[in-house]
Amino acid sequence: QQDEKLHNDARRFARLLVSEIKLYNEQRVSEGRNNNDLYERLKDDIDRSRQMYEKRVDASVAERFDYFYDELLNTLAQGDAARLGPDCPGPSV
Repeated sequence: QQDEKLHNDARRFARLLVSEIKLYNEQRVSEGRNNNDLYERLKDDIDRSRQMYEKRVDASVAERFDYFYDELLNTLAQGDAARLGPDCPGPSV
């Protein structure tokens, strides 16, 4: 049950971080989706949020599933990894 809570917390935190990127960068998100270069356009925001995610999420969770990348893919890229662009690091696991 504790393990499930840690996973839920990681998922929720990843969702919050990526939602904030989307909220504060609507124009760049739209352009990035259209040009398949979301990571390039939002690199500083994505990298900063990834660092926050990695600092906060328990290692036992982080080594099993990358919720942050999952949220990038589903929320920013609408399920299409190509929209993230060729320079976007993939999932950490």
